[in-house]
Amino acid sequence: MANERYNIVIINPDQMRWDYLTPNGHPFIATRNLSRLAAMGTNFSHAFCSSPMCGPSRTSFLTGKYPCEHGVRDYGGTLPHEAPDALKQLQKAGYHTALFGKDHVRQGDSIGVNYHEGEDLCIGNMDDHPSYTRSWSSGTLESGSPWNLTERFTTAGLDYIERRNATGEPFYLTLNYQDPHPYFTAPAPYDTLFSPEQFELPENFRRAPVDGEPDRLSHWRQNSRSPEARETDFKKAMAMYCGQIRYVDDQVGRVLDKLETLGILDKTIVLFWSDHGEYLGDYGVTHKQATFYDSLVRIPALIWDPSGRIRKGNCDSLVEAPDLMATVLELCGIEQPTGSHAYSLLTDGYQARVDVFAEGGTYLAPLDAPIPGINLRAPHGPSQFGPGAMIRTRKWKLCAHSFDQWELFDLENDPYENSNVAQRPENATTLQALSQRLTQRLLCQGQAPEHLPRPTCAGLDEKQMPIWK
Repeated sequence: MANERYNIVIINPDQMRWDYLTPNGHPFIATRNLSRLAAMGTNFSHAFCSSPMCGPSRTSFLTGKYPCEHGVRDYGGTLPHEAPDALKQLQKAGYHTALFGKDHVRQGDSIGVNYHEGEDLCIGNMDDHPSYTRSWSSGTLESGSPWNLTERFTTAGLDYIERRNATGEPFYLTLNYQDPHPYFTAPAPYDTLFSPEQFELPENFRRAPVDGEPDRLSHWRQNSRSPEARETDFKKAMAMYCGQIRYVDDQVGRVLDKLETLGILDKTIVLFWSDHGEYLGDYGVTHKQATFYDSLVRIPALIWDPSGRIRKGNCDSLVEAPDLMATVLELCGIEQPTGSHAYSLLTDGYQARVDVFAEGGTYLAPLDAPIPGINLRAPHGPSQFGPGAMIRTRKWKLCAHSFDQWELFDLENDPYENSNVAQRPENATTLQALSQRLTQRLLCQGQAPEHLPRPTCAGLDEKQMPIWK
């Protein structure tokens, strides 16, 4: 491990899709600062979160454990404050830690408990905003609104960087933004950067279920009244979503500019990642839930590594989000938290993952039918009821649901995940092999079996019993 105590800056937007990023091929969003970060560092174009829900994904990122082991499975965090995680490892190594934004990992305020300073504030879906009336609602956010937090948190973070840099001691800062989370809203000028006419409905858009669609998606479509949304409503949401991302993109630029101005960019690791994605019209809905489509589990992830140990450019290997946090710790010579199953990219003899794993859903049985007359603006209960898990290779994805139909997608021929081919006889062998692999990972609490520690017998003790190394 390296002995350098690099500063660490994490930038963590909430609910940002992987494909709404210029380096990942979006045709016109023009994320120039994220492109700048990708050009100077590494863009992980096939990065995946551990869960398509906020709290579980963020908890896995910090602990290196999957939801089946750390136990956080719903939107909000419930991890005990004393549980091992990366923050405790950093603090043991002498790092000063700060959060500005939503922690979403533990109950209660994490400032003064898990972070030395900052502001821990989660505003959910802006449920009290008068214009947030439907799951697809979009509109302008007043610049002075108490819900306009992205710029304010960045300003506080820049002040923190200046103050901590003056001490000469290493720091860890995480900026956990609300954007681009619904309610789809942004202040000027971001609210008018894009026009709804620029957008087309996605190729997997539909108003009604198709054969092989899991009930939880069908029910969410009805419980959210999404069939009532006009095509223009979805396009307005897409336009505002892009504006929110550009708002975030400008904050990334401010952070990079500050590090350059202070002359500490070569002493600071910068990691940008999102906790999960967003439907944004896929399958005729918005938001997210415990399903495993790429729009939800594939995430943007970019890193600036001043040591040069991570190969620069585009990395298209399969990577899980906790692997990135584990890599950051290793770059700084810091041990992983107790029980971590993350796979650092700097592991001796590193071999790219052959598949990625994700899981989600609470341990509650789902309802048998949509709730008549309901207007869910976000996928709270019952949308997340019922556990499920995913195994994904470069070509195939298997989604296993405890109560729903299982889904198998041929990603090479069906990149938009339109057709569940699990029941086709010609896919029986593939289905069996992926089912076995998914079972193996579940038996290993999410970890790939090949990554389990391999003990060796160092000899025998006086009772002729093996001594394990």
